Amino acid sequence: MTYVVSAADRAAFKRCRRQWDFSATMRRRRAPNRRCHDLDRAIHDALAVYYFPGMWDWNSAIVLPLVLKAFDDSLQRQRAGLDERHCSTDWQALMTTGHDILERYFTWAPRVDRFSPVRVATDFEALVPDPADPERGLPGPDGSGVTYTGRIDLLAIDEHDNYWIVRHCLSGKPFPATEQLLLDEESLTACWAWERYYDGMAITGTIYNDISSTAAAPGERTTLAQHRRGGIPQHEPSGGGRGVSSPRRIYVKGRPAENAERVVQTAGDGVRRTTVRRDRTEVRSAGAQLATEILDMVRGDLRIYPNPAPSHCATCDFVAPCLALHEDRDADAILTEHFHRRAEIDVEPGRLGGSPHGVGRGWMLGSQL
Repeated sequence: MTYVVSAADRAAFKRCRRQWDFSATMRRRRAPNRRCHDLDRAIHDALAVYYFPGMWDWNSAIVLPLVLKAFDDSLQRQRAGLDERHCSTDWQALMTTGHDILERYFTWAPRVDRFSPVRVATDFEALVPDPADPERGLPGPDGSGVTYTGRIDLLAIDEHDNYWIVRHCLSGKPFPATEQLLLDEESLTACWAWERYYDGMAITGTIYNDISSTAAAPGERTTLAQHRRGGIPQHEPSGGGRGVSSPRRIYVKGRPAENAERVVQTAGDGVRRTTVRRDRTEVRSAGAQLATEILDMVRGDLRIYPNPAPSHCATCDFVAPCLALHEDRDADAILTEHFHRRAEIDVEPGRLGGSPHGVGRGWMLGSQL
């Protein structure tokens, strides 16, 4: 048995051990039976089409309607899976809001996209090293290995042949302070994990795509036919796309940009782009920190306790069983009725990049045969 720790598991463990115990892959692995709409997920599904590498050189008049359709299809799939007696949603209003967000993005993104997409919405997995012996994998309680899993929104390559992980962040709140992005351990750990997943690839850093979900004041909007996407065309040598062998490009060392700044930020019309460069020491330390935390997770004498706070509980799916335990009642009946045991690896049918094993070392080897 291989112990699997996801990025969500790790965040839950540090936030509230009781929530982690309910939801984590190595624990009860529970998920709610009913969920309401998820605008963030629909926007992510749409941007996966916007940045799909195979269509990057296509005419925008062809691609952008497909992006909006991907958003609509995502909402439709969500609606089909809901019992609307438990979720009253104005789906037309939600669709209008999503289209407004995307059309604002269509106007803004070409001004700042200075890369070419390589992969979208791709799952990764990486064997966690043993802090006592980094050349060996961290053993779980039964001696098997421990694997860290996650998903990246976009892998991109810039004009200097440097690889970046791009993270789309939709929020109705003010954008996070730059200092929070510098301390974002999940994105930093993704850089470390991706390098282990793809031997030989070095990740330069993270590009944060912060998008406001708050409706902007009506303003001048161009039609879809007037939009032109930016970025590096896939047919150019530095594009890293269809015209260049993927296995060869993975082992290309990027060239440092002249006067490269650690943080570069630009914003406008409800969107902000922040580029954060990471040095080798930061990336290596992220893996060591992850291993230290997982050692706590797999301890046989680990104590489980809640960490109640308004910021945690307001959005937690497990408030009802948590209250039951707090009041010394049976939580198992609630978990059985309102939650299901999810699969170790969540594979969403039809999602771009939605493979249970991604396209890691096997993809590179197969490409060379």
